[in-house]
Amino acid sequence: MAFIRFGKIDKNLIPIFIGCIFCFLNRYLNQYKDTNLFKNIILTNIFISFSDLFMIVPYIIYKIRSKKVVHNDNHELNQMDTKFEYIYEENNIEDDIKYKERYILLIGIIFFINYIMFVKTFEMKTNTWIVYILFTSIFYYIIFKAKLFKHHYLSIIIILIIGLIIDLIQGNIQNDFTNNIVSLILSFIRVILLSFNYVIIKYTMEKKFVSLYEIGLFNGIINLILFIIFAIFDYFFFHIDNYEEYFNNFDGKEVLVIFGLMFTQFGIYLPLFIIDKNNSPCHIFIIFIFGQLAYYINLQENLVIVIICLIIILFFSLIFNEIIEINFCGLSHDTKKNIISRAQTEVDESIIIKTDTLDENNDNNKMEENSIELNNIINN
Repeated sequence: MAFIRFGKIDKNLIPIFIGCIFCFLNRYLNQYKDTNLFKNIILTNIFISFSDLFMIVPYIIYKIRSKKVVHNDNHELNQMDTKFEYIYEENNIEDDIKYKERYILLIGIIFFINYIMFVKTFEMKTNTWIVYILFTSIFYYIIFKAKLFKHHYLSIIIILIIGLIIDLIQGNIQNDFTNNIVSLILSFIRVILLSFNYVIIKYTMEKKFVSLYEIGLFNGIINLILFIIFAIFDYFFFHIDNYEEYFNNFDGKEVLVIFGLMFTQFGIYLPLFIIDKNNSPCHIFIIFIFGQLAYYINLQENLVIVIICLIIILFFSLIFNEIIEINFCGLSHDTKKNIISRAQTEVDESIIIKTDTLDENNDNNKMEENSIELNNIINN
């Protein structure tokens, strides 16, 4: 038996692969110093929110296809001569879709709060994103009752330890803790909110029957409106961004950066929602890790150590999400793939036992019939 092997490999891994590429490109673009855009965080978030509106394209396609499916289903039902009695609990369906607008609004507001906290914690170097896997697992267990097993616990522990090692080597957590403890705490809260939000998005899609495209589109609309309002208040009162300086020096280079930001952001945005729907919020962590590699490409000191640490984190995130399995100390015993395999084996064995029992009963019946026939011949 192989010590390391692949778990379930299917088409649902494609959005993860695409998201990793775009997240890397996006994070690499964020380090481009010959632009004034990333010095104006509110403006950056406005353009990010505007890029989310591109979700309208897959949303329209989804609505058109949904109407065609409903029309075809209704047409087939009308062609049937047999009358069916449809039994359903109408109240349960109404309860499922009830308040779905409130969930969509909640998701948008949490994203907005998350982005606002990012404005306040932009200078933080500590890798607070590392706790995403921990709190997502907690929220996912609370809301979906998803159990954790040995390979999950081991992965979380190693990921947190390696993440702490990176910060200690780089001196990130020491500097942030000493110089700006409030922003460091806000950075942790931001990641916790993000973890909660992706679990709520999963809940809204599965329990409230809301499409990922609808959530994504209206989230972009909500955040764009809120950030425009926030930018107006900032211009007159807070002065976080320097709008006049930015637009007075606006040129073709800035246009390219804006389009690059919007393109890569949407390239992350859509796969994240697809991953959340088809897999789990924990799979999103893989994209965050891969994107983080871009921040260390130009690192002068400890580059090799940091890259090795990130690769280890990536490896154990794959183990956590059962894309890779390790056959050691029973760590692969409770993966979904093996649980399903054992269940299928038990079903097959049960069928074989029932078949053998039926065969034995049939043989006994035949023996009884032959005995009766023999007695009849003797008596006659």
